Amino acid sequence: MDALCWLLYDEQDYLQNLDFAAHLKVEGQKRGLEVVPVVTSRLSLGIGPAGKPYARIPGDDRLPDAVLSRQRSSFISAHLEAMGIPVFNNAKVCLLCNDKRKTHQFLAGLPMLASSFSLPGQDLPLPLPGQYPLVVKPACSHGGDRVFLVHHEEEWKQAVLRIAPQPLLCQQAASHPGLDLRVYVVFGHIIAAVLRRAEDGFLSNYKKGGHVTLHSLTPEEKALAESVMERFEKAGAPLAFAGIDFLYHEDGPVLSEVEDVVGSRMLYQVSDIDIAGLFLDGVRERVTARR
Repeated sequence: MDALCWLLYDEQDYLQNLDFAAHLKVEGQKRGLEVVPVVTSRLSLGIGPAGKPYARIPGDDRLPDAVLSRQRSSFISAHLEAMGIPVFNNAKVCLLCNDKRKTHQFLAGLPMLASSFSLPGQDLPLPLPGQYPLVVKPACSHGGDRVFLVHHEEEWKQAVLRIAPQPLLCQQAASHPGLDLRVYVVFGHIIAAVLRRAEDGFLSNYKKGGHVTLHSLTPEEKALAESVMERFEKAGAPLAFAGIDFLYHEDGPVLSEVEDVVGSRMLYQVSDIDIAGLFLDGVRERVTARR
């Protein structure tokens, strides 16, 4: 009997990724995995009369053998894990990666740009004049959403107003704007890297028109990616399917962020690597070991 895997999405993200979800379903069938898309709005969670956590979806009483999480709530992931269901990426990865303040806090000591964090109920002081230019973005931003390069006080104020009331991260601008690198990781292995260059402005995100090329990692880039993976592994948060993003500042790479729900369109654009298949191979291996 095929192992049942919930493919868990928030509804809007699911509608934007129907092709990828269909690809996971087809590739899952080849591997003895029944991949069933589930949107979080249809999921019921709670604690039953016996004090045990439960999870239900309408019309299907089966519990999954594993969850392929493409949503960003660590609360949901932790609840499923409390039921004994493995979640990829796990709840701790979700918690650390979907708040950029937590990512930087967790990976402190590795090369990264100077940054400051907003705190609940706190009015951020204006940066000193000599600190511009700065990048300002929501702590929960992904896909380049509301990321601003600010050069002076008025731009700073406008950026903060557009992000509020969400918490934000303020970061030193890299010396090579519009250039970044995504390193794709599957179950502790570096699979590939894609270099992104902005066509216009400083945002290099593929969805925003960034030019992408397959990239061979330098020894420095590889060592930094491995340091990030090791930090997560030691914390009980192994990266099952993730992207480690670097910026370039002065003479080398610096950590930008770690993408939990990592997009892979640009990797398929520049290579024949089926990263979804590699991910499912790892899931099947771990599900089989539990049976």
